[in-house]
Amino acid sequence: MTQLRPVNPSGGPAARPAGRQSPRQTLRPSVRPRVRHARRPSFARNVGWGVAGNAGYALCQWLVLVVVARLGTPAMVGDYALGLAVGAPLVLLANLSLRTVLVTDTVHEHPFRRYLRVRAGGMAVAVTAVCAAAWIFDLPAAVVIPVGVAKAFDGIGDIYLGLLQRHHDQRAVAAAQVVNGALTVGLTAVLLAATGSVAWAAAGSAMGSLIAWLGCCVPLASRVLDADARTSVPRRHRHRSSPPGPGALVWTALPLGLASGLTSLTANVPRYALQDQLGAAALGAFAAAGYLVLTGNLLVSAVAQTLLPRLVELRTTGARDRFAALVRQALTGVAVAGVLAVWAAELFGAGVLRAVYGDGYAEDAGTLTVLTVATAVAATCFVLDAALSAVRRFTGQLAVNAAVLAAAVLAALVLVPRYGITGAAWATAVAAAVHAGLKWELLRREL
Repeated sequence: MTQLRPVNPSGGPAARPAGRQSPRQTLRPSVRPRVRHARRPSFARNVGWGVAGNAGYALCQWLVLVVVARLGTPAMVGDYALGLAVGAPLVLLANLSLRTVLVTDTVHEHPFRRYLRVRAGGMAVAVTAVCAAAWIFDLPAAVVIPVGVAKAFDGIGDIYLGLLQRHHDQRAVAAAQVVNGALTVGLTAVLLAATGSVAWAAAGSAMGSLIAWLGCCVPLASRVLDADARTSVPRRHRHRSSPPGPGALVWTALPLGLASGLTSLTANVPRYALQDQLGAAALGAFAAAGYLVLTGNLLVSAVAQTLLPRLVELRTTGARDRFAALVRQALTGVAVAGVLAVWAAELFGAGVLRAVYGDGYAEDAGTLTVLTVATAVAATCFVLDAALSAVRRFTGQLAVNAAVLAAAVLAALVLVPRYGITGAAWATAVAAAVHAGLKWELLRREL
């Protein structure tokens, strides 16, 4: 039987003697197994699923407030809104925006399990901080703490949704969001109707978030978890004895996490001022009007989340012009939608407030219009944040958000004591305008 010898590129026999051949040099049949790759959904379809998921979740969050308003009192709405105002900034600060870092981690520098461990640890810190805040400031702990726990459960589920987002599976993300929202509304309504206690309603919100995390987010993400784990360590780290650890991940995410926490804190500064100056009932009226326009922010947030993986790809391939064009198109669409929303709020605001919440809320139609203006301006920040995150400009966003927080505090201190609920709405608009202007300048310099 004739022995096969390796052939060098010039076509002659190899220099290595036959007896010293390595196994890799022996000729083998060139057989490549056929691998079937899942077809990636189109960008337009992912945008559609993203909008549908966030719209469904936003609708459910709004329905929770409607349930509390219809089955309870304005003071109950105020207590629930206070729980959100306390828990949301602390949870966003502690989650470090790891979902954005995960999606933009194109070289798979850190495995998913590390993201999960860091997120879970951050949520434990956030819940501890919520409990401490309720005790120090003498807040209604029976409401504030369960709402904070619900947000922490949502935070852990969110990191699984980030894994799905990195794989462009916005349909699964949308399904998880809708399930979470539906469970929250259902359990909140049942417990509030059965007990008449807003504390039990808050506990129902936490139960819904927990069930959605364990029963929906984890199973959906497990489909891509194995494939993601195989590529979790980048080539430049595969031969190192000590790849980057959790500390490196926290250090990378810290500026963006602080920026997100400051953004949430800024949005809630007018609520803190209202609670201090006018009490829970005024805060409830403001929150009721605010939740009507919050849907717009969540819809734009869905578009921005879908844009993010695409912008990351354009940044990675160096398609600078296409990157800038996509950002401009998104900003134009947001601006047109904002103008239409302000027009609708001015014409139909009073009727919508009366139909949804009751006659007592219709007098705040002017506040609704101002909040719509603020929301339209703030919506552009979601697109700008996605663009800045795609180029991994995290530190600059922290400085901008700190300046916006200072502007919000100053506006609230001046406007809320003088104009009440409408002053809180104008303080929100001032902060949104400062935020959008600074983020635009930061992105302009980057591009």
